[in-house]
Amino acid sequence: MLFTEYGLVVDDTDDFRSCADILNDSDYPGDFILARPPTPKAVEEAALAGFMPMSARFDEGAESITLFTPKLHRVRCLIDPSDVRPTKTVLRTAKRYALGLNLDFPAVLAGCFAKHGDGWLTPELRACFLELARSSAARAVHWTSAELYQDGRLVAGEIGYVIGSAWASLSGYTTVSGAGTVQLYALAALLAKTGLRVWDLGMPIDYKLRLGARILERKHYLPLLRDAYSAPVSAIFCVHQEPRPVAELLATSSILQIL
Repeated sequence: MLFTEYGLVVDDTDDFRSCADILNDSDYPGDFILARPPTPKAVEEAALAGFMPMSARFDEGAESITLFTPKLHRVRCLIDPSDVRPTKTVLRTAKRYALGLNLDFPAVLAGCFAKHGDGWLTPELRACFLELARSSAARAVHWTSAELYQDGRLVAGEIGYVIGSAWASLSGYTTVSGAGTVQLYALAALLAKTGLRVWDLGMPIDYKLRLGARILERKHYLPLLRDAYSAPVSAIFCVHQEPRPVAELLATSSILQIL
């Protein structure tokens, strides 16, 4: 069964697509739903329906349980990657870095956990992400990592997933000041070059707005996502992509218009 965050049953068949439609049509005032503990199948189905996969641990005395708590934001940040414009600072520092894809999903996931803790990245959800990434090429949702390297050392990255022509960012981290910003702009350039039309950035945060993201209500972003999901996915997201100089990515990208 799928419940609202207020404890009401939304769907008794674990149909995430139907649940998303009900929440959207009823102008659901919350962001989350509650489901049974996360499994790879449920996580993938929720992503395909437009939810962002999350989880939470609930404690009651000596007992605890982890529930799957996918999020269908009331408002969400979306942007076309080709609309992102690198700043002068990013262009100046880009030559220090190289960006790869799918080179070390476990390390990037571990970096996100070390940075942000397990508030929603519970052990159960992390295990699902690892399994989904291992079998990504055979799935409808391609679980992906982006890695930023400096002198061969991993200094920033993010985990996310690709459905059709949409990339969803789940979590990221950095160990070097400024590297996380470079990773974002480098990823935008790569997404634009591969023809992705939608970059789903999740909840509104200032840095996302500085990228140029629009804040859209659920009734507006959900149709955009589903339209993008129906497009064919680029094969680049199904395999390892060796690190490519960020300066080269930015220089050859159609986004090279300095603010």
